[in-house]
Amino acid sequence: MKPLQLGINYGMGVPSLARGLNRHPLIASEIIERHKRRYPRFWKWRADMVDTAMMQRCIESSHGWPLYLTTSPNKRTLFNFPMQAGGAEMLRHATWKLCDAGIIPTMLVHDGILFEERDRETIEHAKEIMLAAGREICGGFEIGVDVDQWLIGGARYRDKRPIAQKMWQTIMDALRSVGALSEKVPA
Repeated sequence: MKPLQLGINYGMGVPSLARGLNRHPLIASEIIERHKRRYPRFWKWRADMVDTAMMQRCIESSHGWPLYLTTSPNKRTLFNFPMQAGGAEMLRHATWKLCDAGIIPTMLVHDGILFEERDRETIEHAKEIMLAAGREICGGFEIGVDVDQWLIGGARYRDKRPIAQKMWQTIMDALRSVGALSEKVPA
């Protein structure tokens, strides 16, 4: 359901939806038509949002971050903007609140925050800060916060895809070759 809902939200057409669902285009077309009939308010809001952005040549996040439009903007970019901008606002707000609390992120990764933290109490406090940031940005709506438990306790993130393992090995080899890592550090 998630790919279907995201695809409809972001303007996926019949051919793409059919491929994504591995179904005939007639089925994909019917799904979109049923969605339009069931949620006409959503479809009107989305069309009005795009029309306004096209006329003003700009669209803004809920907290004022602008996206200035080119002479030929992609409508799917505009359909996607409110969701992506809302996520960015939550991430920005949570990071700011975490830093104010003395919990300094190592880095931001797409829609996540990476910490080098072993203390479970601090991890729980960070989760509460992130939940509160989500509620503040989303007008009280509760946004979940997931913690990759297998990373707690000093484990290193490992992507199991062969291409990712090859990339990691290349990075580790490069760090060793310039003396930035000991030969004893595992790859």
